[in-house]
Amino acid sequence: MQSLSFRFLFAFVAVIVITTLLTGVPAYLEIRAELDRQAWAHVSDGGRVTLALLATEKRQLANLAILVAQRPTLYGLVQRRDIDVLNEYLRTFQATVDLDILVVSDKSGQVLAKGTDFPHFVGAPFSQEAVFQRLAGENPELALLVSKPILVNSDQEFYITVGIILDDKYASKLAGETGFEHGFLLDEQRVSTSLKGAPSIVALDAVRQVTASGSMDTAPLDIQNSHYYVALVPLLGADDEVVGLAEVIQPIENLLAANQTALFTLIFSASLVTLAASGLASYLARRLTTPLKDLTASAIKISQGDLNSRVFVPNGPSEITALAMAFEKSREATLLAHEDLSQAKLWSETLIQSVVEGIVTIDAQGRVTSFNQGAEQITGWKSADVLGMSVNRVFALSEGNDDLMQHISLPGGVQRINVKTCKGSEVILAVTSAPLRSPEGEADQTALVLRDISEEEAARRLRSYFLANISHEFRTPLTALNASVELLLGDIEKFSLAEIAELLNSIHLSVTGLQTLIDNLLESTSIEAGHFRIRRHPTDLSDVFTDALQVMKPLLERRRQHLSLLIPTRMPVVDADPTRLTQVLINLLSNASKYSPMESTVELRLEKMNSEILRVSVSDQGPGIPLPERSKLYQPFTRLEEPEGAQYGIGLGLSVVKTIVEAHRGEVGMEERAGGGSTFWFTIPLQEAM
Repeated sequence: MQSLSFRFLFAFVAVIVITTLLTGVPAYLEIRAELDRQAWAHVSDGGRVTLALLATEKRQLANLAILVAQRPTLYGLVQRRDIDVLNEYLRTFQATVDLDILVVSDKSGQVLAKGTDFPHFVGAPFSQEAVFQRLAGENPELALLVSKPILVNSDQEFYITVGIILDDKYASKLAGETGFEHGFLLDEQRVSTSLKGAPSIVALDAVRQVTASGSMDTAPLDIQNSHYYVALVPLLGADDEVVGLAEVIQPIENLLAANQTALFTLIFSASLVTLAASGLASYLARRLTTPLKDLTASAIKISQGDLNSRVFVPNGPSEITALAMAFEKSREATLLAHEDLSQAKLWSETLIQSVVEGIVTIDAQGRVTSFNQGAEQITGWKSADVLGMSVNRVFALSEGNDDLMQHISLPGGVQRINVKTCKGSEVILAVTSAPLRSPEGEADQTALVLRDISEEEAARRLRSYFLANISHEFRTPLTALNASVELLLGDIEKFSLAEIAELLNSIHLSVTGLQTLIDNLLESTSIEAGHFRIRRHPTDLSDVFTDALQVMKPLLERRRQHLSLLIPTRMPVVDADPTRLTQVLINLLSNASKYSPMESTVELRLEKMNSEILRVSVSDQGPGIPLPERSKLYQPFTRLEEPEGAQYGIGLGLSVVKTIVEAHRGEVGMEERAGGGSTFWFTIPLQEAM
């Protein structure tokens, strides 16, 4: 229990701190918001400046192309088809201007001559206006290109194409001119940047939005634990489509530092005020609480059973003096009642020590006279709340009969009774009764001894449920298997190849179902016994997916269901137990197939969450899972209510999936599928990047 001095100190300091925060926090938040607005405005201005610089670059490049196309020397060399001299001329000219691309070609794109070699194919002549263009090759790049005609004769036209590659050098040039870091994006990947050592991380959602809208946008970006604000500028091609994006990158470390400085100033000021307030409050608290020390010592003696020592009554304050006098009167009354209380204590201790379960005593009118701690834990009621209350109200019967005593056996007998707790949940109690006799020998009360056997009953029902369903789950595929084999053995010469294939497919489905059921039973038994282990080693996920799909193919074909695979071409390698992962996929795909309608689609997706985590998800088009049922999905022997009384498994698959995935240091989960159905997913750590 907190002391008075502590409460006084805490209240005093709390008022000071709250007052300080109410004045300082709004100012800090306003400063922070203003700095953030200025940073966003600055990076937006940088985007517009970059757009203007690129427009200027387009005009200069177009003018340069006109100048080159009109040079008489170039015209003469092209007319004479003097290729070697033309190549040398182009190389010499390219060395005098800041160009990455200088190509002479006909209108079909056939190159006649070019300046410096570069590892990209330029293609047919581009627009006579400067446009941004993707350069094909092993490492695609962005370039700014323009083509101008060189009219040699009326039969054949040639074009001079000039261009600048938007590489790291060009990004650094823009950075020097604008004061912002720059980068260029192609196919949602950064192909060049002025940031040294920057990875290919981009603001993906913003990139897609700008690509779709063709309008500049801004977004935050984190690169190697550094924070940036980025303006994304669309780069348009010949048909005004977005070919790539320019990044205008503004570091915000200074902004964050300013925020931290403001926050530190606020915390430092609040700390100083709190320290001063604590000193003042401590001084006042000591002056107020000193007279209570002697009174506390007297109270401790009384609590230890010393009722003969008088309570010290101080001279002041008056409130404490009145309290001390009340303590003294209470001590005298307690001393007189001590003998009676000792007898009552002996009676209570004898009753408590005789049993260890919940104990409730009731009088002849059915009112509760005592309620021990065990009864509180079982029913949820507090002793102080139920004393004097009717026993039928405390123990509300689930069957609706209001009279509890009609269900109590004779003394010595045990009766199982379903009752509702204080919170409305149902428990099963084993109740025995015994009459209580007063010292005069009268049996005027009854003691009820309670034991909660809900878990025992649940375990018994679970065993009965398991035995009843496991026999059905084994009998159904065995019956189908036996029928198919009998048909093959008895009349195989009468069957066509298609009919034999259908019977073999039925046999395969039955064996697969039995194998999955047995695997889940064995895994569940191993988990319960504490012997579950996995054997991890580098595993190609393509092998795992192939094995699982080979097992599931007959079931999907039988239900005429389509499997949609959304997986990468090159599957990653993980450190895992391939057999266990195959079992996880089979369980999830089997559930999706069983709960989805005939001729529906089951989707299997593999995606990379980040550089270390893979996520595998299976989506169905089933009825979905009600919210109250989701908390029990991964418990053993848990099954949902199926439509039209269908029976799907024994409820072990998802519990086995959860154990296997968590043993791989992964997670499992479920979410609603857009358009109806459910998506079950699990994650697994990567061994190497995809």
